[in-house]
Amino acid sequence: MTRFEIREAIDDEARNEVYRFRYRIYVEQMGLRQKHADHIGKQVVEPLDEAARIYAAYFDGAIVGTIRGNRFSDLPTAYYRRLYRIDDRFPFDPHEMSLTTKLMFDPALRCSSYPIRLIVHYARDFNAGRPCKIDFVDCRRWLLPFFLKLGYVDYLGWVFHNEYGSVRPLFCPADQVLRLQRLRSPLAAVARDLCDNNMFGGEDLIRRLSLVSQADRGG
Repeated sequence: MTRFEIREAIDDEARNEVYRFRYRIYVEQMGLRQKHADHIGKQVVEPLDEAARIYAAYFDGAIVGTIRGNRFSDLPTAYYRRLYRIDDRFPFDPHEMSLTTKLMFDPALRCSSYPIRLIVHYARDFNAGRPCKIDFVDCRRWLLPFFLKLGYVDYLGWVFHNEYGSVRPLFCPADQVLRLQRLRSPLAAVARDLCDNNMFGGEDLIRRLSLVSQADRGG
């Protein structure tokens, strides 16, 4: 048995383990106030979870990380659509756009390669059947360089999340194959396997909306 493995949390037992892990990381370790925290059961369960695909990472059989994916066709994503200002600038159907949230890892392993392995596994598996054309995520200040290096694009600036305060919304077109390769992103192989470069206009979207591109144009 390998020491590190990733599995989708499908049944109640696996999901409850993820919900308890969230509580341990967010509430007990980070001291975050969680609107949907169950302080008696020591779980964090949210409306987004019902339709989500949730993945868990294990080391020697113990849960050490998790990540959650939704499509914007899931009704509870309406808050994020407003927060991220997803409008006609993004010419995709709701089911073609994904929302990545609840990425967290055990502090002892955060600087290892395991978080990247979880993200890559999630990106490939979540998109294996019905690939999304673009993914959205938000992060706090200290994680911004990490996501930019992965290939996410800074397009909006800081916004106020009702639980986490100041966060930075980012997007990642699935078809930015050449750009991900230039960045040496671990997501490049996933993009190359799923897409042809710019087949959905993702690189054109980056040129129009990226704050870096706007600064270069003097906008």
